[in-house]
Amino acid sequence: MKTGAESLSEFVRSLRWDDIPEEVRENVKQRILDVIGLSLASSPMDFYQTVLNTATEMGGSPTSTVIGQKVKLPPPLAALVNGTAAHGLDFDDTHTQAIVHASACIVPAALAAAEAGRKSGRDLIAAAVAGYETILRLGAAAPGRFHARGFHATSITGTFATALVSGKLLDLNGDQILNAMGIAGSQASGILEFLEDGSWVKRIHPGWAAHSGIIAAELARWGMTGPKTILEGRFGLYRTHVGEGGFDAGVLSDGLGSRWETLNICFKPYPACHFTHAFLDCVAALQRDQQVSADDVSEILCRVPEGIVPFVCEPVSAKLAPRSDYEGKFSLQFSVAALLITGKVNVDTYEPAGISNDRILELAKRVRYEIDPDTTFPKFYPGEVILVMRDGKRLGYKVAFNRGGPGNPMTSPEIMDKFRDNARRVLTGNRIETIIEVVMKLDHTSDVRDFTSLLAKD
Repeated sequence: MKTGAESLSEFVRSLRWDDIPEEVRENVKQRILDVIGLSLASSPMDFYQTVLNTATEMGGSPTSTVIGQKVKLPPPLAALVNGTAAHGLDFDDTHTQAIVHASACIVPAALAAAEAGRKSGRDLIAAAVAGYETILRLGAAAPGRFHARGFHATSITGTFATALVSGKLLDLNGDQILNAMGIAGSQASGILEFLEDGSWVKRIHPGWAAHSGIIAAELARWGMTGPKTILEGRFGLYRTHVGEGGFDAGVLSDGLGSRWETLNICFKPYPACHFTHAFLDCVAALQRDQQVSADDVSEILCRVPEGIVPFVCEPVSAKLAPRSDYEGKFSLQFSVAALLITGKVNVDTYEPAGISNDRILELAKRVRYEIDPDTTFPKFYPGEVILVMRDGKRLGYKVAFNRGGPGNPMTSPEIMDKFRDNARRVLTGNRIETIIEVVMKLDHTSDVRDFTSLLAKD
């Protein structure tokens, strides 16, 4: 019987362009565009500069583009910087069942390796699809279990997936690509302690996964070996990280090549923890339909899945007065109050002026939560908000499916507008429109370097 690593490695190595449905190809182009926009928007930020400085000081062969910069770096370092940037605003996509930020790992690794290897746009997209299908199954085999043990599923599973992405773009043989996955198990890392003080380190998790995956593939190329039982073995990923009985190894190969989980990844309409999004959409709908004013609200009740409480509701003292942008992004109370006060939640909401806004902080004190025992979480991320008005009236709204996913998708124009809004922070209008055009025709690009040259700073 094949191990999980063997099944995934064989799938990745054998996947060809013609195997991938058109709908999946187009979806991945939009995800590549989303990551580019997010990386550009992050590039002026302080946290980004720390990673860029670290990577450029290390130096090495300048083969892969750092998005929004003039420098090129070796593939692992370019992937580290771009992966950090893609995730740094917490505006990147999420698969709700696997609870992983897929694109922030997969796209930076694929871009860096494809550019260094002078691969085509089709090669890039096919490798990315292989990575998506891998990372999503790795997370879905133990849904929510990594988080429950204090591990960040994105960076843990992302290391394995990006090892396979890089291995595919390096044209590794069957033994080498399987070894890359085994090697990745000794590099996969990432814990959730950042939630205690809002520190920056979570931002590097996808970048570190992409970096580590490329390193694993390169080690395998030069002869390093790794265990093929790395996933379900006695000391493999699942038994060490989620415990005996906490995973279903059958999920790893279920539907490979026939059921495309890539299509079930949710784009993010808000730059905050995905657990808050349905509640923000509830508030937006009440503002739109009921013409609600924050001044008329006495109390805001959010009916939440119990599983999200430790991440966005507790500890209450920290959620009511976030000390950093990341604490704000992981505060349901602050985010709901911000939307009621300002009518929007965007990148600026969590900047210093936003998280110190007295009106928002005062309203956040009136946001409380209660457990919804009938939730569909974690399969979906639903939300319900009840506004108790000063005149005693109660106004409620429910969202069954968080916006951006298959049950409530963002439209292509909305995804393009999100890219434009992020990219305009760094680039001019003409360059922005050119990037959109080239990405959406990426399968016609014979050398990825012709595309990545557009992403560098003038």
